[in-house]
Order: sequence, then C-alpha cells, then structure tokens
Amino acid sequence: MKSVVVLAAVAALVAGCSDPKAASEKNFETAINDWISVNPPCLSLPYTGVRAADRAADAGVFPLYVEAAVSDHPVRLANQKKAAAPFEALAAAGLLKGEPAEIKQTGYFSGPQPKLAVVAYSLTPEGEKAYSAKGNSRMMADPSFCYGEPAVKEIVRFTEPGDMMGMTVSQVEYTWQLKNLPEWTKSKPMQAQFPQLARDNAETLEGKGAVVLTNDGWVHERALTRR
Repeated sequence: MKSVVVLAAVAALVAGCSDPKAASEKNFETAINDWISVNPPCLSLPYTGVRAADRAADAGVFPLYVEAAVSDHPVRLANQKKAAAPFEALAAAGLLKGEPAEIKQTGYFSGPQPKLAVVAYSLTPEGEKAYSAKGNSRMMADPSFCYGEPAVKEIVRFTEPGDMMGMTVSQVEYTWQLKNLPEWTKSKPMQAQFPQLARDNAETLEGKGAVVLTNDGWVHERALTRR
C-alpha cells in the first residue's frame, strides 16, 4: 500500500512538471526565454539632425550625414566633435563606414544655399549583420544595431498567480545573460559612447517581467500583442 502511495505521488509530481499551465519555475523560464531570445538588446542610432535638402523622404536611413568637425569657432567645433563621437566609435568598431561629402541644406532665405561639409556614413558588411530597421520596438521604427543571444539563468522568485484585468498573471524576477556577444560590444570606445554595452557584458543581469496564462500555457506579457 505504501508503494502505491509513493508511486501516486511521483506520478502527480511528473504530471505537474509536464503541465504547461502549472505555475512553475520551468514554465516561467520557458515563457520568458521565448520572448527575450527573439528580442535582444539594441543600440539606437544617434540622431544627427543633418538632412540633405534634395533627399527624398523615402530614401531610407543611409547614408547618415554628420556635420564635419571643421569649424573655426571653439564652441561649435566642440559641439561638432561631440555629435560625431558616437559615429566615429561605430566606424572604428566596423559597423559603419564614413566618407567626406558635401550636401545642400534647406535655408531660411531664398537664393543659393551654401553647401555643408559632412561625413556620410553607410553600413559595412559587419554592420548589416547587426542592423535592424525596426530595432526591438514593436510600435515605431527604431533603426538600431542589435547584439547577443539573451537567455535566462535563473528564476529568482515569482508571485502567486492572480487575476489582473481578467487574466491570470504572475510577476517574475529572474537573472539572465547575453551569449555570443560580438567583439564590437566589448570595444572600450563603444562602451564609452554607449554605456549599456558595458552593463550588458556582465556575467549576470537582472530582469523583471509578467507572465500570463493562456490556453496554451504561460507566455510573456509582451508576447501577447504578437498573438
């Protein structure tokens, strides 16, 4: 009789572990991994504020124009260098290629407008691998360079599932890491210009998220909009 009770308990445990609707660390890890694995972190392209007057609105993102640091005025030169620094780091990391150019800008007065000295940046083959026209934004295009393979390391804690706006939800805290980071994310000049890279190179990162119970099991709350 005792062995029957033990077997029944083991069977119940196995059934619970295999139930995709059970509130378990394994199910929550799967739900979060399913989301973060296809949504790696991204670096948004810095805003340049420079646009050619004769460039069509649908011409695409590249080339990006950055005002060349050639001013004789100390303050303006310092501002030019500051604006150019992140693009120079991206070029040094092999993601962009910069070439000197001149463009016409729309002026406030009629008549011919002076040309502006710029650096025209385009994608390199390495940059094309990391480039995403939409980044990790689902609502609006956010041209970015994305990197790494996010993966959950450990589910730290989670709340008892409860009702929220008609859905069963649990709040989850977890640790994660980025695997297979490209070499450019480890560049010191890149980390100086984009501090998030220094953070994302850590062995362990902390994350929070909500998981929602569906007919198929638990999913990350942000994945619901894609269903």
